[in-house]
Amino acid sequence: MSDQPEPLDLASLDIGNARRQELLRLFPEMHTEGGKLDFDRLKLALGEAVDAGKERYGMTWPGKANCFRTIQAPSMATLLPCPEESVNFDTTENLIIEGDNLEVLKLLQKSYLGKVKMIYIDPPYNTGNDFIYPDNFSESLQTYLEYTGQVDAEGRKFGTNTETDGRFHSKWMNMMYPRLYLARNLLREDGVIFVSIDDGEIENLIRLCDEIFGEENRVGVITWKNVTDNNPTLITPDSEFIVCYARAASVLPQSWSSKNSAGKQLLEQEYARLRSEGLPLAAIDTKIREFISGNLESIGFLSRYKFVDEFGVYTGSESVHNPRAGGYDFDVVHPATGKAMRKPANGYR
Repeated sequence: MSDQPEPLDLASLDIGNARRQELLRLFPEMHTEGGKLDFDRLKLALGEAVDAGKERYGMTWPGKANCFRTIQAPSMATLLPCPEESVNFDTTENLIIEGDNLEVLKLLQKSYLGKVKMIYIDPPYNTGNDFIYPDNFSESLQTYLEYTGQVDAEGRKFGTNTETDGRFHSKWMNMMYPRLYLARNLLREDGVIFVSIDDGEIENLIRLCDEIFGEENRVGVITWKNVTDNNPTLITPDSEFIVCYARAASVLPQSWSSKNSAGKQLLEQEYARLRSEGLPLAAIDTKIREFISGNLESIGFLSRYKFVDEFGVYTGSESVHNPRAGGYDFDVVHPATGKAMRKPANGYR
């Protein structure tokens, strides 16, 4: 026996080989003598399920084939701990990884494959200068280290992605596709991913996610109102979007609720029960407070909703009001007349 420790495999997960092994597990007849895959045998095995047509709905762009090469290229990068930059290094359950996100996603494939409950990403919106790309469309740890110098090892210039470039959208999709693909691998069966975006690439992001996650796993697109500026354009955008996809939408719960939602439901049910007993409001008010005291863990900060009227429970807490003394209700004196101006209905906001 050797006293030498067994060398560790430092390479990231071989995505392509893992997919091939899965195909061979499902369809062992695809295996050829040379170790390759015979897709003609796969077609025979699948029969009428194979689409033999030449025209079909899909999405393509310049550089898409290179995306798969980028996904399959193994990473030899290594994650190094930084105790000197950490807080409670030995006991914390939190982890921050700093580095090129494509390399990190590859490194996480071995340890976190199919284990992540939720992913949120805030990618570049492709506004023309919000991300730097290498001219050959593939990113690695080496290119990440060279970004700050704006040139690669051979002196080729890096640049921002401008709309005057004929591949404006393609370059953004070439950057996004491998990352979304690898992120999907990390999700649990009931996992979900949220991606922030604006109206510039929302359509392309949805098409990318439809292809990677499956259109049937699109949970929805959340629209949130952003700050409206005084941009003198024909239409001023005031919204951004959060696209949500599931690894497998069929196993998700039919509704999502927070602890606050559950607490609110408890209060509403107890109020309805007490009202059904015909108690006066004063008695319901007392019993609601008793109920809150006995269920603080479930109700949480909603415990301040301890008052009742004929419409239900409500809060008398000042914490939900404008913290400014007097709210927005104050006088603005007209400089010429010296009289107070007429105030808007809801005060000055």
